[in-house]
Amino acid sequence: MTVFYAGLHFLVDGLCALAMFGIFLPGGRGIYPMLIYNFCAFALQMPMGVLLDALNEKEKGGRKKNFALFAAAAGVVCTVAGLAAGPAVLGTGNALFHVGGGVGTIQEDNEKNWKGRGLGVFVAPGALGLYLGTLAAKQGFQRAGIPGVIAGMLLLGAAAVYVSRKGRKNKGRQECHGSEGPKPAGAGTVRLALCCLAVVFLRSYIGMEVTFSWKNDMTAGLLAVLAIVGGKVAGGFLAARHGAMKTAVFSLVPASLCYFCCTVMPLGLAALFFFNMTMPVTLYQMARRLPAYPGFAFGFLTFALFLGFLPGYFQALPWAPGNVTGGVGCAVSLILMAWGICGTGRKAGGRPI
Repeated sequence: MTVFYAGLHFLVDGLCALAMFGIFLPGGRGIYPMLIYNFCAFALQMPMGVLLDALNEKEKGGRKKNFALFAAAAGVVCTVAGLAAGPAVLGTGNALFHVGGGVGTIQEDNEKNWKGRGLGVFVAPGALGLYLGTLAAKQGFQRAGIPGVIAGMLLLGAAAVYVSRKGRKNKGRQECHGSEGPKPAGAGTVRLALCCLAVVFLRSYIGMEVTFSWKNDMTAGLLAVLAIVGGKVAGGFLAARHGAMKTAVFSLVPASLCYFCCTVMPLGLAALFFFNMTMPVTLYQMARRLPAYPGFAFGFLTFALFLGFLPGYFQALPWAPGNVTGGVGCAVSLILMAWGICGTGRKAGGRPI
């Protein structure tokens, strides 16, 4: 199912970018559509996740309903409806899909003992979808692109439903919370959650504030987004093999050094790759510490993405040049991750630190 969720993530985010930059933002409609969209798309994921967790919690024993797939499917429908209804509905559909797809991926990751590999695979295609959707809209291809994306979403969604139903019949019974990771542990879990929240906020803030002088054509833009996508996928696989703390050190130390020299294109690409490796690590840490609340864990971190978006949106003056902001931000992220992960015990994330 994770492959289907990842493909839909690419298409849903691509459709949202096509709609925002091709329909709702052109024509001098002011600055508020983007704020409304981002609030609905990111901030609403946390309450939606809590609701999804509550629905899953009610299913005790017997064959469980796949509420995650229901939520993802409803998100696809709502996103399509948002093309006519406006940014609020478009963003709400995006949020609903992300929560459903995110929880479904966490469940499968736990059941198959992927140790976080699936999380990077799910989240990574969204960045590529946003880039290509934005590019297509700015080139005036939204009228041709939107019908094709919708058709792809419907076909992929139907295939996901079919595979899910067939898989459940073969299994007969499956556990929704198949994690046997560490249990919530009071202050340690709160500390980890706050540290992960701060790291995701910094990742979002740096992504908004740091610009690259070499990113001035389509080729450079595509290479940059591929570096982000590759980093997210690689981070999940590396952490599953070597543990969260080693992965944090391996990614954030070179990311910090590369950001200080990010005006050079190869080093800027490396900075994007290494920094984004932390994305599945923070998500997996939250999901493992809150095994009964995957929806809240997912939505809690996407709320941090919204918070990181706000300073750039309101044009707050950056405290330092972009290369310094990126380099220092990576170093602070490493300190936060070390404090949060090491405070949860020797086997945080299911592997020795």
